[in-house]
Amino acid sequence: MKKEKKRYFLIEYYDSIRTKTVSSYEEVLYFLHEIKKYNNRKTSKYLFGNVEIIKLENEYLMQAHIYRKYTDRLTISEIDSLTSPLSEKELASMFKDKSKMIDGAEPDINIAYFETQDKDENGRTKFERGIKYLPVLYKEDLKYMDKQYIKECLYYHASTRDFDFFRDLANEFSFYHFIGDEINKLRSVNDKCENQEYDLNQLYIAANKLYEKFICEYEKDESLSRDKDGKYIISRRRLRDFGFFIKNYNIRDVKRKSPFVYNKPLPKPEYIEEESGQLKLRLK
Repeated sequence: MKKEKKRYFLIEYYDSIRTKTVSSYEEVLYFLHEIKKYNNRKTSKYLFGNVEIIKLENEYLMQAHIYRKYTDRLTISEIDSLTSPLSEKELASMFKDKSKMIDGAEPDINIAYFETQDKDENGRTKFERGIKYLPVLYKEDLKYMDKQYIKECLYYHASTRDFDFFRDLANEFSFYHFIGDEINKLRSVNDKCENQEYDLNQLYIAANKLYEKFICEYEKDESLSRDKDGKYIISRRRLRDFGFFIKNYNIRDVKRKSPFVYNKPLPKPEYIEEESGQLKLRLK
């Protein structure tokens, strides 16, 4: 079976903080280096990410977001195994001793990973600082990981002439080049069904072909990956992405969870402090 290489954290959004201003870019690099060292430390209770560096007239202003770390680095399957037997409240209860939320507030728990990286003037990657979210898989979400349920959803949207759904579906996954032909086919069939009374069953077929190709793992030569029994290997990450697109389609007017935004009461933050000219990460 193809080994999952990417690692993720289960985290709670804590707060954003402001650090002192510094006068040189060398100090900015030092700050980023300290953050990377702290984030890589297994004993660290927090992650610092989405660092914003603002160039002022004669100095730099830096701001970081803080995330409470519930787990160390795990595969997406390992995190799903932890959360999928639980409801949102049950998961929050599991980690209540780690949460810094004030009484009565629900923690903002998500799966997070570092995506963007800083590069130096020679284009070499030096610092990770961009944190992205994935939704947590709870027990009520397991149906969205079921292929038969997804097929029923696609058929429903086709039979009810929900052309906006298929437009959004194509747009959501259009940046995956390996399904480019399937995206173009879905858009073409969707347009024909909307404007030329084309067979709606063809819309379902086009969407299902996209789904079947999207969720598979591939080798470097672009052939399908198979397990020792010859069965196609499914990408857990892309299976989740498609399933959560279906789930979230009807809540697009609701403010989504963001690694930058939190609308519930927060605890009093503790700040990065400077001691003896050194930037010190200080969280209890």
